[in-house]
Amino acid sequence: MTGRKPYLGLCGWGAVSGALYLLLYLQEKQIMENFTRTDGFYPALPILAAFVFSIAHGAFTAYFWEVLGIRALRK
Repeated sequence: MTGRKPYLGLCGWGAVSGALYLLLYLQEKQIMENFTRTDGFYPALPILAAFVFSIAHGAFTAYFWEVLGIRALRK
C-alpha cells in the first residue's frame, strides 16, 4: 500500500450518499406516491432505490474505514 488515503473517494461518496438522503427527505410525498403504486414498473422502484442507497452508502462506509486505517484481518 502506498500510504495514501482516499479522501477524494470519501468526500465524493459521502456527498452522493448525503444528497440521496436529502432528496428522500425533501421529496418524501412524491416518492411515497410513486413507490406505493401497483401498476407498471412502479413496484420495482423500492427495490431499485434500496440498491442505489446500498451502493452509495456502502462505498462511503468503505472509504470511511479505509481513511481511518481500519481493515479486516486476512488469514
